[in-house]
Amino acid sequence: MPRSTRSSRRPLGSLGALLLAAALTSCSGSSGDAGTGGTGTGAGSLPSTEPKVSITPQDDPVHAGLPLDAYTFDKDQLKTMQQAQDILTDSCMHRLGFASFKNSNTYTNTGAERGSTGIGLVDAEYAKKFGYRTGASPDRPRDAKKQDPNETAALYGPQHGAPARPGTPEGGCSGEATHKLYPQSGKAGTELLDELTRQTNDRARGDSRVVAAIGQWSACMRDAGFQVKTPWELQDMEGTRWTGPVTSEEITAATTDVSCKQKSKLTDTWTAVLTAYQNTAVEKNKDGLGQEKKNLAEQVKTAGKVLKDGTA
Repeated sequence: MPRSTRSSRRPLGSLGALLLAAALTSCSGSSGDAGTGGTGTGAGSLPSTEPKVSITPQDDPVHAGLPLDAYTFDKDQLKTMQQAQDILTDSCMHRLGFASFKNSNTYTNTGAERGSTGIGLVDAEYAKKFGYRTGASPDRPRDAKKQDPNETAALYGPQHGAPARPGTPEGGCSGEATHKLYPQSGKAGTELLDELTRQTNDRARGDSRVVAAIGQWSACMRDAGFQVKTPWELQDMEGTRWTGPVTSEEITAATTDVSCKQKSKLTDTWTAVLTAYQNTAVEKNKDGLGQEKKNLAEQVKTAGKVLKDGTA
């Protein structure tokens, strides 16, 4: 499903391309042997047996805190980073002669405002309004305006053989802004976090208690007329079956989905199981995660300078 991890709470757009390695994939990089079990990080840090959990009702599952959340940008920091990205991008584009350019990736919301967690849609009110849509205005058609190829080349670098204007930085203005905010090869600096997020989500998906709850959820959906085996099947239809304005069919599917998650206790089970795996991951990787958090703090500091005087 498109939101398989809690890093799904990160924004889309230019910043999201850096931060969102694990909404459906994850990077490894500096995590080194994470996932190999060779150095005490990643998969080697997770228990070989299923941890004990206490499954309790979640009043607000979308915002239920998870252990790894403490090592990523919070909502205000995300906004600062995206605003800085926009300022630097706009400045570069104006320098190249596109005086009226305004970056269209301005911070609007985070995954936490989309009604979803790693198990899919869980917010009943969101489901009633927007179905499975994840944009700021889910039922608004995308801007069909054709972008000037010269502007595109300046923004992202040469595209499809179209040359960029002299003075265009490598990767275009978007790339220049990214490298200024993330000087280490343009990365957000969360390789270990992303790897642990991916691995803990994978383990939670395969946990027998989550698998059993998914089975109960599927039976509930089948009784309501929806032949689906996992929550991700419906979620993945965004952009294919769920296109254009939100329909009554989509709203029915979405609200039934959330209701069945509540009846089967799938949402509560997912949160409890994932929390247990993440607690272990944090305990075994405190030093590495702590260093990444320091790196993020430096990036926020740089972004704050951009908001203050326009330069990085």
